[in-house]
Amino acid sequence: MNHQPFENWMLADQALTAEQKRQLQAHLRMCTRCTALAEVNLALHSARLVAPASGFVDRFQVRLAAQRKTQRQHNFWGFFILVITVMAVLLWLGWPLLAAVYNSPAEILSAWLSYLLALWFSLQALSEAGTVLLRVIPALLPAYFWALIAFAFAGWSLLWAFSIWKFARITPSRPSARSVR
Repeated sequence: MNHQPFENWMLADQALTAEQKRQLQAHLRMCTRCTALAEVNLALHSARLVAPASGFVDRFQVRLAAQRKTQRQHNFWGFFILVITVMAVLLWLGWPLLAAVYNSPAEILSAWLSYLLALWFSLQALSEAGTVLLRVIPALLPAYFWALIAFAFAGWSLLWAFSIWKFARITPSRPSARSVR
């Protein structure tokens, strides 16, 4: 039995047409699940709202202010540590250039060029090592391992696609039971 349109009608805040009310009443006579849902929804809407305890707002605002202050302190120290770390890395990377600045322009240029050449040759060595590994590793691993990797990748891709579909789809707003009355 399809309960979806009737559940939406019962939980909607919008008024129902005469035909929808007739269909809903006929469905409620036959379906105990939807009747129970309508009764619970009606009970929830007719429940008396209780005011919070005295001083609740003041306690909440004090706690919220304390949390904001703590969050600002965490943000400040996190940013401070980030800035110090970035400055240290830049100083470490630029140290050959900074050391050469004190000597002469020729030494600055030679230090800069030697640093760039060292970086270039390091990148070439890493590239060659990676190429060798890419040629050697496939021969060392058996075919069933590659099939397992392919299945794992396919499973992760399917999981990713399903999660995108699940979280990206637009859900209709939940109607309320006021329209049942």
